[in-house]
Amino acid sequence: MVRTVWLLRHGMRQDFEDPDWPRSAPRPHDPPLTPSGLQMAAETAARLGNEPIDHVFASPYLRTLQTAAVIADRRGLRVNAEPGFGEWLNPLWFPAMPDIVTPEEASALFPCLDRDYAPYADPAYPEKNEAVDMHVRVERALRGVLRDYSGAVLIVGHGSTVRQAARTLGDPSAGIELGLCALNRFDRNDDGWRLTLASVDHLTITEQWLRFQ
Repeated sequence: MVRTVWLLRHGMRQDFEDPDWPRSAPRPHDPPLTPSGLQMAAETAARLGNEPIDHVFASPYLRTLQTAAVIADRRGLRVNAEPGFGEWLNPLWFPAMPDIVTPEEASALFPCLDRDYAPYADPAYPEKNEAVDMHVRVERALRGVLRDYSGAVLIVGHGSTVRQAARTLGDPSAGIELGLCALNRFDRNDDGWRLTLASVDHLTITEQWLRFQ
């Protein structure tokens, strides 16, 4: 039985620091982390320290895999790429299904990636309503993880991933942190799940305002 769920948004993305980057990028909808984003991931890994984490799951986008890999490599863990935890496929953000790093490319870039992992959900474009369309597949993926794994799990995703996973755990989003590399911890008790930590205090770099796209 899973007793603890950590929800983590990725670190600083390239197009947030360089708005012109998408104009020449081969995959404008799949930005990598910046050096400051990698620093945020490293600071998050340090904050997690010896916290029990048994399994790591990540959205299959480049920035989330990079964030997850920094933490997993430090702990000698595998990363499970779960499309169900991927970005909200908002048609106002994406004109079509976004072109992201392929599983083959991801395996070459991240040796910690578990190539045998079988995903729980497969998002379908478009998702016009985050609270309905996206929530369904995030919930499907999270409930699969809660059913089939045990101990403490870390899920690295996007702002919308954190928001909809928190809803699945019974939290209406009040109190969670949605900033870049914000840590949110949920612990299971007799009454269900309880938010026990929501913080960016481990970061030396934080956003001045929240951005999601």
